[in-house]
Amino acid sequence: MVSRPLAIAGVLALLVAGGVGFALADTGAVAPSTNSTVSVNADATVERAPDRATVTVAAVGRGETAEAARNNLSGDAEAITAALEDEGANVTSSRFQIRPEYEESREGREQVGYVAIHTVEAETSDVETAGTLIDAAVDAGADRVEGVRYSLSEETQQAAREEALTTAMNNARTDAEVVAAAEGRSVGDAVTVQTSDHGRPVVYEAAAYAGDAGGRTNIQPGEVTVDASVSVTYELE
Repeated sequence: MVSRPLAIAGVLALLVAGGVGFALADTGAVAPSTNSTVSVNADATVERAPDRATVTVAAVGRGETAEAARNNLSGDAEAITAALEDEGANVTSSRFQIRPEYEESREGREQVGYVAIHTVEAETSDVETAGTLIDAAVDAGADRVEGVRYSLSEETQQAAREEALTTAMNNARTDAEVVAAAEGRSVGDAVTVQTSDHGRPVVYEAAAYAGDAGGRTNIQPGEVTVDASVSVTYELE
């Protein structure tokens, strides 16, 4: 974020639809370029093909006791981890939890036992292998696919962010020029700039998976979007 304060004397602000603010002042002693401004907000969105995929799978066990639930896990986390690593993925997280399991009835909520969940998360830069990773984990004992998240690597994210910010700044100046021209003025330098940006990863839940003719998992990811917003104040000439 870049911000340079500007002292304005005797300013009358007029809000304009579309996120544009216009301020004019004429003291008779100061040139308009030093005390007249126009403020605009602008957005831009950039799309990129994902270059990173994170697969989350889990082995689940149930039992009347916590120990029974743990012993009834459908697969061993070490076997699932090994299967994912054999496919070239990097296992980034392995979490284990045991919690009570309840059942709702007319009489109320009753505990019926315990559920043990061992979750394994793996990441790969070869996004086309996400389905293969799921199949390998299931073959190794995972019985729950909690999701696949497609995202951008740090380098790709930064390049997309820079493009989005550049486009947003161009849009901001265009809007400012339109408003200034309506008042018979022109746009000078930017005196304050505020930025914000965020990306939206592509997330697939388990229900989104579809097997091909061979019964294997096939996923076609969409684009990952990176958004940028700017608020800019320009001097008027």
